[in-house]
Amino acid sequence: MTGERAYIGIGSNLGDRIRCCQEAIRATSEIAGVTVIRVSSFYETAPMPPASGDWFVNGVISVQTQLKPEALLLELRRIERSMGRATERARGSDRSIDLDLLLVGSQIVEQPDLTLPHPRLHQRRFVLAPLCELDPDFRHPVFGVTMRQLLERLNDTSLVRLLAPAARHTGPGENS
Repeated sequence: MTGERAYIGIGSNLGDRIRCCQEAIRATSEIAGVTVIRVSSFYETAPMPPASGDWFVNGVISVQTQLKPEALLLELRRIERSMGRATERARGSDRSIDLDLLLVGSQIVEQPDLTLPHPRLHQRRFVLAPLCELDPDFRHPVFGVTMRQLLERLNDTSLVRLLAPAARHTGPGENS
């Protein structure tokens, strides 16, 4: 499959958080024109107000996609709705699943419903830790520094701890 490499953040703090994340990964792998390449470990993160539920489980997946970023975002929102996510997207609120389109290649997009790279990616340890696990040398399209450098420079002191390695996903060109 040709196309672009994209990175998607996954999070849940309601219900069986790991199962919700795994279900979202499975649903993402079923999107036409999208192939899941790699899945990070899962990390546990303290909720930020106004969330009041359990700690979040977070991870990142890399996919190869033939879809335009806008079409991929619509598919991710469809998955969220199918998994019980309310249509409003209040930042920091409790959620059964959260799928954030973080990066699509080195594309820079500024639209009302989509900003790439994700506008807060560089400020969030719970995104950068799993992203560095997948591709530490990927350069941020705006800042020109690697994901590893962003993580090393990060002022975010929130607790992000390794919870469990993700189930092995074998993508094209990888051995099981």
